[in-house]
Amino acid sequence: MTQVLISLVEIARMRRDPGELPASIVLLVLLAVANVGSNVLQSWLLDDNDHLLARSVVDLGLTLAMFWFVLAVTRRLYRYRQTMNAVLGVSVLLTPLLLISIGLQQPAQVYYPIKLLAYAGWIGVIVWYTLIIGHILRSALEIGFVTSIAIAITTVILGSAVLDKLFPAAA
Repeated sequence: MTQVLISLVEIARMRRDPGELPASIVLLVLLAVANVGSNVLQSWLLDDNDHLLARSVVDLGLTLAMFWFVLAVTRRLYRYRQTMNAVLGVSVLLTPLLLISIGLQQPAQVYYPIKLLAYAGWIGVIVWYTLIIGHILRSALEIGFVTSIAIAITTVILGSAVLDKLFPAAA
């Protein structure tokens, strides 16, 4: 398990590719559960919503489906488990950084420089995550980095749009 964690950190640093991870279904299930848990925690800290678990499970399903589709279209479905292990693992790995940014929101309402720091941190993690997903896709699909970033951005926007449609914000 330590080797998996080291590999995930190196993938997050964009120094290794998902091929370093085992194509284990057990690891995929563990990371999927951890991903849902981290999404529920983030959503709970951001806003009190009745559909936290449902939204997180649908988000996981969309992520799994979108990456399955991209890999199937490019005939690289044999890389699905390693790719998803990398995507879900990196997402869980970045959760503490997002939690710090969320935690700064309360003091940010009083002190403007903290608000600036919190938003900069939030945006930084989102940009970093998108670059990592592009790196993972570049390796999995054997395509250029710009194309992989375009696919990564498309999956993020599409997933957010579907989630917003299924779970609209309370007015």
